[in-house]
Amino acid sequence: MSIFKSSLPRTLEAHRSSNRTSLVRKVFDRTPSRDLARSVTPVEEALALKLPGKPVSPKATAQFVSPGPSTRTASNIHTLKNDPVNITQTISCDRIRWDVNTEQCRWEQSPWMSYRDSGREQPNAFVQLDAEIRALEEYLLPTPPEQDRVNHIVSQVTSMLRGVIPQTPQVIGSRRTGFAMSHSDLDFILPVPDPARSIDKVRRPSPTRPQILSFHSYLLSRVEFTLQHCSSFSDRIKLSGKWNSILTAVHHDTGIRVQFQCGEGLPSSVEYICDYYAEYPAIRPLYMVIRLILEAQELFGSHKSSIGPDTLVMLIVAFLKMNHGRFQESRSLGEQLLAFLKVYGSEVDLRSTCVSVDPPSFFDASTVKDTVKIYDAEDLPAHLRGQRALVNRKKTAAIKRNISAASRLCLQDPANYMNDLGRTCSRTCELQDVLLRAYDRLNTCLGAWERHKHGGLRNSLLAPVLRANFDDFGKVRAQIT
Repeated sequence: MSIFKSSLPRTLEAHRSSNRTSLVRKVFDRTPSRDLARSVTPVEEALALKLPGKPVSPKATAQFVSPGPSTRTASNIHTLKNDPVNITQTISCDRIRWDVNTEQCRWEQSPWMSYRDSGREQPNAFVQLDAEIRALEEYLLPTPPEQDRVNHIVSQVTSMLRGVIPQTPQVIGSRRTGFAMSHSDLDFILPVPDPARSIDKVRRPSPTRPQILSFHSYLLSRVEFTLQHCSSFSDRIKLSGKWNSILTAVHHDTGIRVQFQCGEGLPSSVEYICDYYAEYPAIRPLYMVIRLILEAQELFGSHKSSIGPDTLVMLIVAFLKMNHGRFQESRSLGEQLLAFLKVYGSEVDLRSTCVSVDPPSFFDASTVKDTVKIYDAEDLPAHLRGQRALVNRKKTAAIKRNISAASRLCLQDPANYMNDLGRTCSRTCELQDVLLRAYDRLNTCLGAWERHKHGGLRNSLLAPVLRANFDDFGKVRAQIT
């Protein structure tokens, strides 16, 4: 390498020229090679993904386990000759309408009134309200013929997917926990064993690592292909989501939406909800009426950027646990409903205050900061570590001026303290406004009922609160049976 003592610019240029001529560039071979790819755990050992009756070919193994030399290469070899063809059709997003619209002759209705003891006058407004809430629950629950049709679909799906997926699909969601209404979706989990996450192992990999999610997508595409060749589901199937994909299909005869997703097994929420329901039987009737209040205002479900079914159940559980022992009367559902609407409608600002189910409490940045000081760093309880993480997420979102994320509902998952069950609800302010208006209407109705000598036997206390039309619900029931 030349050095010019009398000229620094010439010396630097000589150095640059030398560096350019000796530059070594890494060039990736775009052709997949077993010799060049880094070693990985075989699919049979790491994932136990071998499908019954359909051995996994070496080519398929490379598709789902080997990362390949580059992202482009992996995507190129992802398509197999025997892969199902993507023939997904668009599913109508129309759901039941509950809103009242006099211009469209959609009147306020109260069909549950025929389910109560109409010949008995109640001693006070709260007992009357309790009777109506229980009647509404009975009205919304699936009837025996409807449940028979659901059971038939479960049997049909189980039989159809035998040999297509590793294990028998399991029903999850409200159809398993007992919180289903007649129009509820039928949700399935496709169990995918993951030996790498065995409880015997000290360090376990993420359940959402790329090769696992890739295999989940593959399984769902197999299920999609199978459903497309079944007359009960064909042409009304949709596979959505690149990661954590969900397959949705509509059963032709009944109109019931059937959803499939993959996982290691039953979600922990199933066991938690069943246990909480056994401890607090008031959860389900309260859930039914509160859900209907929100649905009538088009403010229920993640597709509405609002609260979902499991999250609403947990919100009710948190309220009941925080008020444990307060409602001693056996017919106190009316008082519990009124108190719930007041607490979550006006007494706490859910945009800045988070909710914990276990232990039951409200928390924010200030309370977490004060509570953490009580403990040594190594002795900090798991739920506090989770609360600190959840609060920090909201603070980070606020710093980045992401107002939607900073003000969304935050509900700490009792099964995983680091998980936020309320993250789908970004319409927190609207949610609380609906609950507050429902509280005001219910409070007014209770006072009017008492003043007018119980208001007569036929007047409904719930109808002005729900403001719902049940025409669509009746059509759905008629199609199911």
